[in-house]
Amino acid sequence: MVSAALDRRARLLRALARLPVDRPPIICTGGSMSGVPAEVVIRSGYCLPAAHSDAAAMAGLALEAARLTGFESVGVPLCTTVEAEAFDAVIDLGDEATEARVVREPYERCADVPRIPPHERLQRGRIGISVAAVRQLTATADDLPIIGNLIGPVSVAAAAVRPDAFFRELRRRPEDVRALVEHVTDFEIGFARELVAAGADVIAIHEDTVTPALAGPALFERCVLPHLQRLIDAIAQTGARVLVHMCGRLDRVEAQLRTLRCDGFIPDAAVSLQYFAQAFPDLAVVGNVSTFLMHQGEPSQIANVGARLARGGVDVVSPACGLASATSLANIAALTDAVTGPVAVLSQEGTVRA
Repeated sequence: MVSAALDRRARLLRALARLPVDRPPIICTGGSMSGVPAEVVIRSGYCLPAAHSDAAAMAGLALEAARLTGFESVGVPLCTTVEAEAFDAVIDLGDEATEARVVREPYERCADVPRIPPHERLQRGRIGISVAAVRQLTATADDLPIIGNLIGPVSVAAAAVRPDAFFRELRRRPEDVRALVEHVTDFEIGFARELVAAGADVIAIHEDTVTPALAGPALFERCVLPHLQRLIDAIAQTGARVLVHMCGRLDRVEAQLRTLRCDGFIPDAAVSLQYFAQAFPDLAVVGNVSTFLMHQGEPSQIANVGARLARGGVDVVSPACGLASATSLANIAALTDAVTGPVAVLSQEGTVRA
């Protein structure tokens, strides 16, 4: 039993360690779809895409998102394109209603990607801005846990190479793919270490390109798992907690995933929580509220799901795959209120909802 209420950081870290907590924490990592939907951006006083390229604005928007929504975490970067940009992908940073995205992969083959030393590649694009945003949050986020988001090594490699070529080489030139993903993993380890040194409590890895459902057991074990595990082990050595998210079903690679040495897993909303808890008893279960439900559902539906999850079934309540940009604040509040109790936020008319 826990005799007194925990602060938000302690609650999350204890939950990920499978230790007793007063109630499940509720988080939104960001880094997979959005942690800052359009209505949150508009009410925050910050602007996108400007906050993608300014450390103070990135940190400020992440903090305002937590205040407005009631989520008990702050997460940066605010998009999925930071690493892809460092590997020369052409990026459209979008706006408050449109997520940043890769619009062109720069290389024709895995072997074409330059093997720039990781410490040099870490100087590119918005890597330093993201690290600086974490550093600022350590001074401003009070007891909110800070989540640093990484895109998984295979997903970053796939953002550097034209998609048809990348997936063809997965099967026809696996050694070329392996060499590129090893290079990406070295870079990601350096990025993760900088995020943790700046103050990140948790690193969330989003590996959503070569998913278990898409790859199948043999390809997943050969091309995804070794690099993902090397990254997880390197982060664990820093003392930070590690979360992993993958979309799709997991049953085809259940045996392989049991070897993952992360702290928690964010399963797709389509994955049965009962199945997951039985199949992966050593992992903290994070999730797994449907992104579609959060966007299209009614607040009462969402509140019922949140209350059910808070009563048991997960260690940490969270959207499974982030949030669609069009997700309403009313729907988000229905979820967070169901777990934590009402959060006062300004309505569109300027009145306070308690």
